[in-house]
Amino acid sequence: MNDQKKKQKKSADPTWDSKKIREKERLIKEVARLNLDVPDEIMRRILNEVERSETQPEISVSSLNKALIGMAPEYRGKMRLSILLACVGEVFSFSAYFFSAYAAGWLLQRADNHLLPFDRLLNTAGLAMGSLLLYFLFTGFSTVISHKTSFLILEKLRQTLFEKLQNIPMGYLVDNPVGKIKVIIMDRVADMEDWVAHVMPELPSRLLHPILCMIILFSLDWRIGLSIFAPLPIAMVGMAAMMYRYRARMAVWLSSYANVADRSAEYVRGIPVIKAFVQDKASYGKFADAVKFYHFSTMQWWRQSWFGKALMIAALMTPQLVSMPLAFYLYGRGELSIEALLLSLVLPISILPQAYTIMMSFELFQLASNTWVSIRELLDMPVQKRPDPEERAVIDRTKGIQFDHISFSYHDGTEVLHDISFETKPGEVTALVGPSGGGKSTVAKLLAGFWDPSAGRILLGGEDTRRIPFDQLAEEISFVSQDNFLFDVSIRDNIRLGKPNATEDEIIAAAKAAHCHEFIMALPDGYDTRAGEAGGAMSGGERQRITLARAILKPASTIILDEATAYADPENEALIQEAISNLVKGKNLVIIAHRLHTIKQAHQIILMDQGKIVAMGRHEALMKEPLYATLWNQYLGEE
Repeated sequence: MNDQKKKQKKSADPTWDSKKIREKERLIKEVARLNLDVPDEIMRRILNEVERSETQPEISVSSLNKALIGMAPEYRGKMRLSILLACVGEVFSFSAYFFSAYAAGWLLQRADNHLLPFDRLLNTAGLAMGSLLLYFLFTGFSTVISHKTSFLILEKLRQTLFEKLQNIPMGYLVDNPVGKIKVIIMDRVADMEDWVAHVMPELPSRLLHPILCMIILFSLDWRIGLSIFAPLPIAMVGMAAMMYRYRARMAVWLSSYANVADRSAEYVRGIPVIKAFVQDKASYGKFADAVKFYHFSTMQWWRQSWFGKALMIAALMTPQLVSMPLAFYLYGRGELSIEALLLSLVLPISILPQAYTIMMSFELFQLASNTWVSIRELLDMPVQKRPDPEERAVIDRTKGIQFDHISFSYHDGTEVLHDISFETKPGEVTALVGPSGGGKSTVAKLLAGFWDPSAGRILLGGEDTRRIPFDQLAEEISFVSQDNFLFDVSIRDNIRLGKPNATEDEIIAAAKAAHCHEFIMALPDGYDTRAGEAGGAMSGGERQRITLARAILKPASTIILDEATAYADPENEALIQEAISNLVKGKNLVIIAHRLHTIKQAHQIILMDQGKIVAMGRHEALMKEPLYATLWNQYLGEE
């Protein structure tokens, strides 16, 4: 809620747009100063990422941890327990330093002929060993709890993402490749494991270590405490050198990396087309150029960062640079005891591994925050709200479909449909035609409930589709797309998806009505033949007729056909057209068609262009419309 309020506040601020423009211009100038000759496609990626980041709330370590724990608040107590145990373990590790220093002091004093009781050595050594044992015990329990908790949190995060997929608009799943969604749910969530299992519970204890060091050193002598900060200016100089134009270099590197990933996937997927059209040189050239620039941008960044990073690490790795000679000086003047001297020598060195771990933690934060952006993008998708399944709407099947002043914008705010209004009648065919990108498929997806309209309402049987439960709407509508998907099960089971409790006779009757019974029976196993992965064992026309049989079998009041004859040859097209005529009886039939002769006899043809309805009527009347006449003549020319 706070993130959403921030977004609204920013959008309402009149200076926000000018700020975004200044940020974009500043980044363009920074990238230009790098003199890397950035390709146009990578520059476009950078600008798109800038625009997207401006609409996203900023991510900090605390906000990231809060968001992750918010995914599974029931495990907050376990994570806090893990942090507490790690911090207690860190305190015992300091006790080990303390007691070890006193044990070493006893040995040095005994070597100097000081008569000290041997029990004192045994006690301090025993306390040092006990402190180490308790350190390992507490940190061990902390690690076990943190790992178990991290797996539970990530499991809950994946469950939340899967549940989100059930409630977000179906259009998101249609418009986004399955691979992208799989990467988010499986790979991106898995990438968060190091952060949740290690950094979240361990970072507080890692930060506690140098804090305790400073407290003890200052308590020994304030000059020793201040001396450990002596290398800090050198570290800051190194960091400044390393961070020089960091944002621009990071933007170029990330965009070049994403470009390589896209080009490699495109190249692999397109190998059959590349070979068929002898485009291997051109396609490989694009891939090779992407790899070369990625390598070039990486090396340029590292060359610029090497010296600064080396300087910073060297400074952080030498906190005893001043404290060591100062401790010896103070000890020589009798201002430090032997135990204080040993602590002044050991404690600054103990900061080294912690400092390096903290540095690595913040590098992991950069990776984790970028990963979280893609996860949060899916989590923040607006959900569709519908009544509970038991609150079924009353749908009058004697009434058709009504689009009442419908406008629609995608989540980026771009309006693609503008004030669409039309009605259909049961038993009649309504066809949507027009140039590509005119909005025909969007109308069909809105009717199917894939998206909700931004304005207006869609009535099905006299009831607003937003007041119809998801399950009931799915029962009322059968959607057949041009990319017909069959599961790798038997043809019988693929047809039965339209009506799970259908009898064998009903399945065969639907197959006959769709004119696919004959070719099914000619297969080696008949209706038991498997369709193959995604229906790959069938031809395009066969898949279309099987999906039409599924649609015929389904007792739906509305059928939507998105270019049902797209992959059909003339013989199959005639059979599909006859199958379609079997669908229309008493139902609302909406067809999206590019082959205009297939809808010449439609009761109502809706001509669309640029998201608007240009004209409605039958074929003969629409021939007077220049756009429709042009489409018809173009179609005849293609034929």
